[in-house]
Amino acid sequence: MRDDHSQRGRPLRVGSLFSGYGGLDLAVEYATGGETIWFSEINTPSIRVFAHHWPGIPNLGDITSVDWATVRPWTC
Repeated sequence: MRDDHSQRGRPLRVGSLFSGYGGLDLAVEYATGGETIWFSEINTPSIRVFAHHWPGIPNLGDITSVDWATVRPWTC
């Protein structure tokens, strides 16, 4: 496990792939105190549910078309 002193005291930042309705993301936030900062989902009903629970979080959409160089990293 990496021990990054610069990140101590900050919540874990999570990028969510194949997010579905966000059940796993909710559990991760609850268990770790983390913060979901973006998600990736293409299923319209799932996107609506996820966006309802995490308003303002960007959906990257189809991961095969994401420019990963422009995605906000979870360690910054």
